[in-house]
Amino acid sequence: MLLLVLAFVAAACTGQPQSVPPQASPVPRKPNVVMVMTDDQWLESMRFMPQTQRYFGTQGVTFDRYYASYPLCCPSRSTFLSGQFAHNNGVRHNADPLGGYDKLNEAETLPVWLQRAGYTTSHIGKYPNGYGEDDPTHVPPGWDEWRGSVDPSTYKMYGYRLNENGALRTYGDYWHEDPQHYQTDVYRDKGADFIRRQSQAGSPFFLSMAFLAPHGEITPGAPDNGDLFRIADGPRPAQRHAGAFADVPLPADPSFNEADMSDKPKFLQEYPQIAAHETAGITESYRSRLESLLAVDEAVRKLIDTLREQGVLENTYLIFASDNGFFFGQHQIPTGKFLPHEASAHVPMMISGPGVARGGHSAELTSNPDLTATIADLGGTSPGLALDGRSLLPFAQDPRRQTGRPILHEAAAGALPEPVRPGARQQAPADDVQAGRAAGAGDLDQDVATAPRPAKPRDEHGQVLSAAYEGIRTDRYLYIRYVSGAHELYDLAIDPYELNSRHDDARYAQVREFLDRQLDRTQGCVGADCGREIPQPPAPG
Repeated sequence: MLLLVLAFVAAACTGQPQSVPPQASPVPRKPNVVMVMTDDQWLESMRFMPQTQRYFGTQGVTFDRYYASYPLCCPSRSTFLSGQFAHNNGVRHNADPLGGYDKLNEAETLPVWLQRAGYTTSHIGKYPNGYGEDDPTHVPPGWDEWRGSVDPSTYKMYGYRLNENGALRTYGDYWHEDPQHYQTDVYRDKGADFIRRQSQAGSPFFLSMAFLAPHGEITPGAPDNGDLFRIADGPRPAQRHAGAFADVPLPADPSFNEADMSDKPKFLQEYPQIAAHETAGITESYRSRLESLLAVDEAVRKLIDTLREQGVLENTYLIFASDNGFFFGQHQIPTGKFLPHEASAHVPMMISGPGVARGGHSAELTSNPDLTATIADLGGTSPGLALDGRSLLPFAQDPRRQTGRPILHEAAAGALPEPVRPGARQQAPADDVQAGRAAGAGDLDQDVATAPRPAKPRDEHGQVLSAAYEGIRTDRYLYIRYVSGAHELYDLAIDPYELNSRHDDARYAQVREFLDRQLDRTQGCVGADCGREIPQPPAPG
C-alpha cells in the first residue's frame, strides 16, 4: 500500500498523466413551475396590469384565445386540478348537490402527481368552493406546504382564515383595514418566502398562488353581527390603490345593455334594460375590481424578482390565468358569469419559461384542462386520470402552430355525457333544475352557495326550467344548446360581440347541422378523444 501511495506522489511531482475515473454527467434538474390564478378576471382587465403584461410580453407567450370550459369558480378550478371536464370529474356546480369541493376526487389531482414525480408542492390561497366548511384543518393530499383559505372566510380581504399545514390562523378583522393583513399582500409574501426556501433545496418545486382578486367580498351585516349574507359588488383594493381608477369608464362594448335581445334564449330576453342608476353601480364594481388587481400585479412582480434573485428564474415556468371572466352589463346581464359568452368565458392566460418564444402570441383555441396537461408534461408526471386536455408547450415554443381542435363548453345538466336534444330529456333531474333556475332568475354570479343564509337576493324576471347548456367553439363559431331547448349560434368572424344569433337563419342551416354533430361527439369525450380535430365547417349558404 505504501509503495502505491509513493508511486502516486512521484507521478504527481513529475507531471505524468494520471488515470482519472470518468465522472457521470449531472442529471438536469426538472423545471420549477409557478401557477398564478386570479378569480373572476375578465380578459379586458389585463391592460391595467402593466408589470404582468410587461414581463410576459417580453419573456413569454400570450394565448389570445384561451377559454374557461365551464366559467364558474368551483368547476373551473376542479378542471384545473383534475385535468378533466366537468362531465368526467363530476364537479358540476359550486356547491351540493351538483358540485363543491367534496365532489372532487382529491386523491388524483395535479399536486399528487407532481409530488410523486419528485416535486415539493405548495398551495397558497383559494381552493375549490366549499373547502374547509366541514373540516377546516383538513390538508388535501399532494401538498407539502398548505396555506389554503377556509370557506367562507376566503371571500374577505381582511379577517380571513388560513389552514397552515393543519393549524388555523385568522389574519386581521373585516372591519379594520390593517394593511399588513391585506389578503393579496399576505399571499404574495408567503409565495416569495416559499420560493426563497425551496430555491436552495435539491428538488424542483410547484407553487400554486390563488388570489381572490378581483372577486367580490362577502359582506357581514353589521360590526356586532357575524352573519355573512351576500357577495359585495366588488372587493376592497389595497389602501394604496384605492381610487386609482376612479375616472375609468366602462369599456365601449357594443353588447353592453344590448337593445335587441329577440335572438337570445327566453331567460336572457327577460332581463330588463339596465337603468342609469344600475350603470353607475356596475361602473363602481368594475373600478374596484380593477383596483384590486393592482396588488396582484405587484405580487406577480415580486414572485418574478424573487425567482431572479435566487438564480432560478431561467429554470422556472410561470403561468398566469383566471378561472373565469365576468359580465359587466353585456347582453343586459348586470353581473355574473356561468355562460359561455365572451364576457365570462374568454379569460387571460400567459406562459413563460425555458424554450418559450419571447413576446409571442398564440391563436390556438385553448382551455383550462390544457393547463393541467401542460404542467404534467413539464414535470414529467404520470397522471392517475385520463387527461382531457393536451400540453401547450409545443404552442408556447412555436406560437405559429395551430390546429383544428374545438373547445367544449358545458354547465350543470349540460355537463353530462349524453347530448341535449329537443324532447330527449322530458324532465331534467331536480338538482339540475334548481341550479338552472337560479341562473335563469338572474343569479349568474352563482356565488350564493359560498355564503350562509339568508341567500343573496335575486332578480324576479326569470322563469325558465334551466339555463344549463353545452356548447362548442370553433375557429369561427360559438354554438350553444340549452337544456331548456333554446339555442344560440354566433358567427364570430362577422359578429365578435355576439349580437345576432344565427341559429334560426336558413343560411346557417348546414353550419348548425355540422356543429350539432360535432357537439354530439365532443360532449361525452374522455381523455385523448377530447383533443380530436374536426373538419372546417361549411360556409353559410
